[in-house]
Amino acid sequence: MVALLIRLNIKNFAVLKNIELEFNSGLTVISGESGAGKSMIIEAVRYLYGKRASVEDIRFETEGAVIEGVFDFPESAKVRRLLAENDIPEEELYIVRREIMQNRKSIIKINSRMITLGALREIMNEVISIHSQSSQNEALESGMHIVYLDRFIGIDEEEKFLQYKESYRKFKELETRIHDLEYKDRNRMQQLELYRHQYDELSSMDLIQGEEEQLEEEIGYFNNYEKIHEALSIMRSQLDSEYSPQVMLYEIHKSIETMGRFDDSYTDFTETILEAYHLLNELDSKVAGDLSNVDYDEEAYNEKQMRLSSLNNLKRKYNRNIVELIGLRESLNEDIMQLENIAQSFEKLEQERSAALAEMEKLASFLQNYRVERKHFLETRIKKELQALDMPDADFEIEVKEGTFDQRGYSDVGFLFSPNKGEPLKSMNSIASGGEISRVMLAVRTIFTEFDRHSLLILDEIDTGVSGAVATKMSAKMKLLSKARQVLVISHLPQAAAVADSHLYVTKKTTDERTVSTAGYLNQKDHIYEIARMMSGSDVTEAALENAKALIKEQK
Repeated sequence: MVALLIRLNIKNFAVLKNIELEFNSGLTVISGESGAGKSMIIEAVRYLYGKRASVEDIRFETEGAVIEGVFDFPESAKVRRLLAENDIPEEELYIVRREIMQNRKSIIKINSRMITLGALREIMNEVISIHSQSSQNEALESGMHIVYLDRFIGIDEEEKFLQYKESYRKFKELETRIHDLEYKDRNRMQQLELYRHQYDELSSMDLIQGEEEQLEEEIGYFNNYEKIHEALSIMRSQLDSEYSPQVMLYEIHKSIETMGRFDDSYTDFTETILEAYHLLNELDSKVAGDLSNVDYDEEAYNEKQMRLSSLNNLKRKYNRNIVELIGLRESLNEDIMQLENIAQSFEKLEQERSAALAEMEKLASFLQNYRVERKHFLETRIKKELQALDMPDADFEIEVKEGTFDQRGYSDVGFLFSPNKGEPLKSMNSIASGGEISRVMLAVRTIFTEFDRHSLLILDEIDTGVSGAVATKMSAKMKLLSKARQVLVISHLPQAAAVADSHLYVTKKTTDERTVSTAGYLNQKDHIYEIARMMSGSDVTEAALENAKALIKEQK
């Protein structure tokens, strides 16, 4: 089951004062004049996707903005796991809510359950896929090319790739340790002196876990000596008197035994009275013992006070609790041994680093060969998509060279592109034509929608610089994408509007010297009029309307 955005409510978000929109499945094209607020609708969805909040987006002279979307989440094991991790019960629909406030922290909720921004991003990454001019520019950067290639050839699932990541982590950790040791070596004598002083100070205290609590308990005893002595004395006098409760219980027990010979119901009390008698005797013995031992030892009291004060001073000095101080003492001991034997430590770490580097190189070489052997699969697929977008002579190649080590190996991956026959292949980020960029990235997006096919797709003005037959083919590609998923498109192309299942029009007006954007779905008549406007500009003639009708008919 694919994801759906069912309803979107936006309040006090930039020019969007109060908008409520319902969305259908299929292809929804959003159009309107420049500056009407189309992109702010998508920007609101970005907030539900996990964009970091900015008070700059709050409508002027309001306390805060509220964005709320009702979604049907895709059914997948990953979505269920993420919901469970965030203690969100599974439901038929999910209400995602962002509150961006001027004077307090923003609030993020899914079905009334508050979550973090990071958790929202993780969940909504499975629900929404956004492709815009900004993400397009990001995708043109060479650093993203290896991500695209690896995703297509499935390298992340390879055991060797997981092994490489672990070897890279280990290598970087060893480098950090060697770097730290080099720093320590430059300051070795000073460090040794400091470490020895700290270690001696901590060792001299003979720190014991739980000692604080015991000292506080014993000091509390001394502080309440008089109350304790008085309570014990009162109990002792009562338990040791001529008419003590034990004596009375003993006499009662004898009387119950007598009554029991005549009335069986009294025998039920015999055992209870006898237990109470013995319990009071035990209490008498304990009180007598404690009373003889209780003593106010002022010297011991002062010693415990001084010991507790010393512990507190040590905690403040190192900003650690007792358990952490014990750990610090052991850590200092290891550091001292390491600095005293720094040559041996260097040699050992260097050996470990060399072994890690050899393992990392072997695994990175495997990944490099894996990419070289399989890159043609993605090359062929992109060429096919470019031909479908009216670029029959376009050439595309993936260059895989050896570079520097990073988390994905040492492969330096770059996309090379030539739009026309006879032109040399150039790096993607040197493409000058906006139309060419749009087509290449739509081709890439078409391919990679297969990897996130359960999420709804948002295309934000990716058709910039495109017109004519190319626009028709790009629109057909958008329509094709919408056959299996919900697609929302901000577009200036009349061809895209002509194939839309729903046409959302955004406009703005000024009321009380404030600009407000509104949005609504067009009926058939207004749909035709808007396509005519997109084709001919503001001057919509009868001929333009006829052309719009013909375009709609052609696209069906």
